[in-house]
Amino acid sequence: MQTETLNGDSPSIEVILATLCYLMSRYATSPKIDIAMAVSHHFRLLHEHPECSSQILQDVGRRMSIQWESLSKEADIFQNPCQPVH
Repeated sequence: MQTETLNGDSPSIEVILATLCYLMSRYATSPKIDIAMAVSHHFRLLHEHPECSSQILQDVGRRMSIQWESLSKEADIFQNPCQPVH
């Protein structure tokens, strides 16, 4: 997983949470790899956010980022069945 450093231009926690709600709603109606990857990325943003002082939100962000990343990889296997699985 690629780690990005947040700088002063990072979105607010509220924007990240609103974006997560939107992306997960989109995924529910149109489950695509790129949406799952975006959800994973935004959960990682939440986990790494410098203003996220809530241990619960940090833990949820970390765990859900891993889960959604795994989901996007599984979806990729089903959409591209000719690729070898290791």
